[in-house]
Amino acid sequence: MSRFPVHLPARRRLLLGLALFGATLPLAVAAPSDGLALLQQWLHDTRGAQAEFTQSVQTAKGGAPQLSSGSFSFERPGRFRWVYLKPYRQDIVSDGTTIWTYDHDLDQVTISTQTQALGNTPAALLSGADVQKVFRLQALPEQGGLQWVQATPRSADSSFVWVRLGLREGARGPQLDEMVLRDAFRRTSTIRFSAQQANPRFPAGTFEFTPPLGAAVIRPGGA
Repeated sequence: MSRFPVHLPARRRLLLGLALFGATLPLAVAAPSDGLALLQQWLHDTRGAQAEFTQSVQTAKGGAPQLSSGSFSFERPGRFRWVYLKPYRQDIVSDGTTIWTYDHDLDQVTISTQTQALGNTPAALLSGADVQKVFRLQALPEQGGLQWVQATPRSADSSFVWVRLGLREGARGPQLDEMVLRDAFRRTSTIRFSAQQANPRFPAGTFEFTPPLGAAVIRPGGA
């Protein structure tokens, strides 16, 4: 898998997830009153989390958006489980090294390395290392009760044009409530998070995956 899932058909699109979450950025000294400071503090304070999400994908031609929903969990560095429950079932799991994408309807598992799947993507934005070298970060005006940050890839060879992160001050610190992504095909994907729990204890095996017996296994590029 040479591109992040925002470039795949809707049945394959992980926005974040997706892998949405990696190592930390340096903690900002400034008070968390703008999006950049909130983002840095959230990355510093949040070692892991779990939440539910809804996703809406709107094409450049308009029309009815594609809707989906599910749940996600992540634990730094680089481990996550992103599960689409509706309108179809798809599991995307990473142990920090390998990413498994299991399409239940097709009974098919795609296996790729973390570096192959992430690249210059929103997940790389949240992975933390030298983020300023990979992305241009810009604080945007407050909107809808959220502080916004726009991340634009410095490289022209990217699967998306920009990603916007909407954060707010929660009762226990900054919280990431929304992500909006524009991909190279001018599709706009909006992900909203709910029922969030920060730094939970995950059961053993949460971020591991074994292909079901009999499932087709695909390894793009010899992963």
